[in-house]
Amino acid sequence: MTAEERNLHPLEVILLSFLGKNGKSTEKEILERSGLPDEGSYRRAVEWLLSRGLVREVDRTEREFVRLGPVGRANLDVGSTPETALLRKLTDGVRTLREAQEDVTFDRGRWGSAFGALLKDGLVRKDGDGVELVPGMHEDVFSRVWKHVYLPLREGEKELEISTLPEDVAGLVRERSPKRGRGKAEFQVVTVVERSLEITGEGRKALEEASGRTTIGAITPEVLSKGSWKDADFRKYALDIPPARIHTGRLHPYKQFLDTVRKRFVSLGFTEMEGSVAESEFWNNDALFMPQFHPARDIHDVYHLREGYTVPPPPRDLLENVASAHENGEGTGGRGWGYPFDRKMALKAVMRSQGTALSARTLASGPEIPGKYFGMARCFRYDQVDSTHLPDFFQVEGIVLGRDMTLRHLMGLLGLFAREIAGARDYKFLPGYFPFTEPSVEMHILHPRLGWIEGGGAGLFRPEVRLPLGIDVPVIAWGLGLDRMAMLAMGLDDIRDLVTPDLSRLRSMKVKPDRLLTGREE
Repeated sequence: MTAEERNLHPLEVILLSFLGKNGKSTEKEILERSGLPDEGSYRRAVEWLLSRGLVREVDRTEREFVRLGPVGRANLDVGSTPETALLRKLTDGVRTLREAQEDVTFDRGRWGSAFGALLKDGLVRKDGDGVELVPGMHEDVFSRVWKHVYLPLREGEKELEISTLPEDVAGLVRERSPKRGRGKAEFQVVTVVERSLEITGEGRKALEEASGRTTIGAITPEVLSKGSWKDADFRKYALDIPPARIHTGRLHPYKQFLDTVRKRFVSLGFTEMEGSVAESEFWNNDALFMPQFHPARDIHDVYHLREGYTVPPPPRDLLENVASAHENGEGTGGRGWGYPFDRKMALKAVMRSQGTALSARTLASGPEIPGKYFGMARCFRYDQVDSTHLPDFFQVEGIVLGRDMTLRHLMGLLGLFAREIAGARDYKFLPGYFPFTEPSVEMHILHPRLGWIEGGGAGLFRPEVRLPLGIDVPVIAWGLGLDRMAMLAMGLDDIRDLVTPDLSRLRSMKVKPDRLLTGREE
């Protein structure tokens, strides 16, 4: 190593001096006792020294620690996990899952998940419609998790080393510490890397040569004005050291995807439909020939807005036309649903649950014929969150009106969207059923890791939808799940990544405009 290469930055001198005096040291000892100003200064100095062989890594250890996630902290607040609570209820005489779900300590979904976990572990079994404990059951892993993890953390521990836990407890902790969706995690497992460093022979030589000499790392106005550079060494630039990352502002990756989809539809000559996320039952369901007793209208599927909040009512003649179509099919050639239509229910306010509400409003507004329209609608449904479901999501809704429109045109367009929007390599159509279209199809797209996932539904609007709204020509319609298509186009395995607050995860997402516009890899 040349003398020039041994020129040291003041931070390097501090670190080398500490290692020269104390010998092999852990990073924790260096940070606490070396006198370096902060961890960032240490990281820069150690990378410089390692790259030039002036210090070396002696050993490295990785340790795993568990902390409580949001769900775990909620369990701690109520004093139990749903699994241990359900076991207690069964011991006390509860005989069905429905009885347990009457307890609002945990929501229905968590009681159901707890039952599944206990069933999988062989602690309970189904008895017809009932549930019972398996005779002679051993101490269950869920109680052991409470004893070995929850109780120590309740007593003040911030985290526990996983290697100190029983094997079955550690396994369950890892299983319930997902890499994604940590906002709903019971546990969070973090890996801490600890390494030890020591000075090398070259490092000692460099330190000896640096004593009594001044090394300049940055030329400042003060250095130039005082002339101190004349008796100093200039620190050599090491171009192989990775620089600090500078994160520039950028659009959210999913926002980029949505903007690209919008541009694509506009370029194809479609007119955009827009509307409020707060809708009336009339436009969200009634105008689409969904009977008022349809299960999708239940509180467990659609979010109802607070009493007193209203959406402007539809024109009176339109309301009566739709009511007649429901009651007896008058003017549509059908028989209707055969029930008394509730006009007050039609005016109730809900959060839009399907983008098709935009299509209903457009058909009633006197659209161009022939004409083609699209909308990117944010929709809301009460749904269990998993890798392909969110409680609020985007649909790209579309309709094409024309006297010659057929199912063949519709399937051609759906195939185009699968390739152009999702970049799908393979897709297929299956028969489907929707109250407002006949015939109806479902489009499925092939995800490289998740397999076949539903891309959305489509069909030809029934006369019971078109005619009451004043349209007497065929209308092809579709509602595609943009979130799922974005997963495929952006190379994601989990739909929750689209809404993650993790900035490092967002920065790693790659949105390729060329691929989104052509359906092909770059």
